[in-house]
Amino acid sequence: MSIKGKIMTGSKTSTAFALLALAASVSNAGPITTVPWNGYPGAVSFTYDDARTSQIPYLVPQLDSLGIKATFFISMRNIGDFNARRAAWIQVSRSGNELTNHTYSHSDVNGSNGAAVTDTIKFMADTLRKVDTSIQSVTFAYPNCNLTANATAKNGVSAENFMARGCANPTLNWGTQPSDWMNIQGEILSPTGAPTAVSRINAAKTNNRWYITIVHDVAPSPPDQYSMTPANNRTMLEAAVAAGIWIDTYSTIGAYYRAHFTIDTAKAVQNGSFKRVQWVSPHAKMPKRVALRVKLDTATFGDSAVVVQDSVLVPRQSDGSYIVDFMKLKMDVYPKGTVAVKPATQFRKASVTARISGKVLRLQGLPAGAYVVEVRDNRGRLVERGGARISGTAAQEFSLHAALSSGFYSVTLRHASGETRRLPAILTL
Repeated sequence: MSIKGKIMTGSKTSTAFALLALAASVSNAGPITTVPWNGYPGAVSFTYDDARTSQIPYLVPQLDSLGIKATFFISMRNIGDFNARRAAWIQVSRSGNELTNHTYSHSDVNGSNGAAVTDTIKFMADTLRKVDTSIQSVTFAYPNCNLTANATAKNGVSAENFMARGCANPTLNWGTQPSDWMNIQGEILSPTGAPTAVSRINAAKTNNRWYITIVHDVAPSPPDQYSMTPANNRTMLEAAVAAGIWIDTYSTIGAYYRAHFTIDTAKAVQNGSFKRVQWVSPHAKMPKRVALRVKLDTATFGDSAVVVQDSVLVPRQSDGSYIVDFMKLKMDVYPKGTVAVKPATQFRKASVTARISGKVLRLQGLPAGAYVVEVRDNRGRLVERGGARISGTAAQEFSLHAALSSGFYSVTLRHASGETRRLPAILTL
């Protein structure tokens, strides 16, 4: 077995007030600072509503060709083709796009019966989550842009979603926390709205903002005033790529944005040889994992600190930042040069996956180190064995000498320390 290659984130009064405000902001700041918009000069999320019949054939190929991940607010009845093309929609989700809640029947949630609204939102959230494990459904879009003023209904929206989309031109600045996370707005675009979108995208880059679009159909002949032709939609997407801003789903960027207001105020507490930083999730429905790019205060932690989460070393990036998982809710920071995690512990705790395709074994998530790798069939018979030296957690591909048939296999990984793990792998030819 040999490594084949590596695959691939004024006045005196006003002056005095400004100084007081600056002092307050400094006193509230913690030793961790999230890098705005994941290191990009601004951000954009493209959202599409209703699981319209045009979206699979016309929109998805555009997203795939440009490497863009978008958000689809799904309704299952009275509109769209989700149920008729469920397998295709599941693949859209598994490809990294967001499928999430627009109510089951595209029904308004601004009625006076708050309990009924709550039931409606929960029913659709639960229904979507059962469709496929790739669907978390933790964001919401109000059908017909009708927000609810009913307190019970509003609580129902919040019970299932950490964020909900209203309809207006958003002005989401990095340093300003929104007053209502259940109304994080997007802008509805018309068939002639591509120039507007391009202008807003460039303004997001200039002003360090997050811009969110709303589109229905993407079809040669848009059937309503909230749709685009494929050509206009592609113009909008390509403008975002050209601008060099962060392009990702409503949930991914929204969670990053919301999490930073929490982690940036967390405090470091000395704990023996290291400092521990802990925080509390701002909402019960935050995504399962929220990757944040953060910088550490050198006055608190020193230069080139060693960061650990759940006994796994977090590597320092080339720009000096660390990509931490906010949802682990803590991190331990050791002084420079500390060997904070034993390799065996990293191996035991790491999230490792194995996949066989043809005559290639693909492993991802292994900490750096030397391993013995064995592949066995469903009867436990050894079909391949070799040694491997891994340089990091990026995906690694290994050529298999044996020609394997379709079926279930197990991959055994033995670390140089003696620790062993066994992973399932299914080969489908």
